Amino acid sequence: MKKKEKKDYIFSRLDAVLKPEGYKSFKTGGDPTYVLNSDDMAVYFFMNFKDMGYVTFSSLYISIHIVENILHSFCPYDDSVIDKKKYFPDTIYDRNIKLIEGYRRGIGYDIEEKSQLEEFTDWVIDYLENDGKQFIETYSYLPNVLKRMDELVAFGEYWTGILCGGVPHLFEGLIISKLCNDPKMDEKIEYVNKIFSTKDISEYLPNYIKLKEQLPSIQPLYNV
Repeated sequence: MKKKEKKDYIFSRLDAVLKPEGYKSFKTGGDPTYVLNSDDMAVYFFMNFKDMGYVTFSSLYISIHIVENILHSFCPYDDSVIDKKKYFPDTIYDRNIKLIEGYRRGIGYDIEEKSQLEEFTDWVIDYLENDGKQFIETYSYLPNVLKRMDELVAFGEYWTGILCGGVPHLFEGLIISKLCNDPKMDEKIEYVNKIFSTKDISEYLPNYIKLKEQLPSIQPLYNV
């Protein structure tokens, strides 16, 4: 099947489901994207249509505006990359999506026939209408993000099980902790201190110092 055929079919079905919910589509470029933006957050996903026939689906991202605004007040991003229409700084990513059989991580789903195209699109829509909606409902509420962060550490894992972004995800975690008036905030600071003492991430130390200076002035939104 030609790439255009795949795009036309998938986009027509996604438009029918997502546009009534307020999503905007950006179908040009190498990563067609659907975005649902509000005052509090942006929900989005993107796809890739590869020349070898594979199609990829990113699962859902959430950009929580207050977290990212605080983060980037002391850890700036490249404004040429984040345009606040199609691209947003990533706060949370759904890593637990149940992949369709035959989907290869990092490669995608090989679509050569109409039946495969239909199966792939059914899978994407089922995810968006079920597990994806549950993900949004759960993790658009910051105390639930904080709870998941604590669960991950208890399991011996890192906050990257829910938060995005390399080293800056540590800063996001502390910002979320503060916004939730977390009684375990000091433990989380010690957790980040330990990572800085054991990992070669000293280039981010000036940003971390600025964050710790700023944390006392951040007003909590919740009281967990």
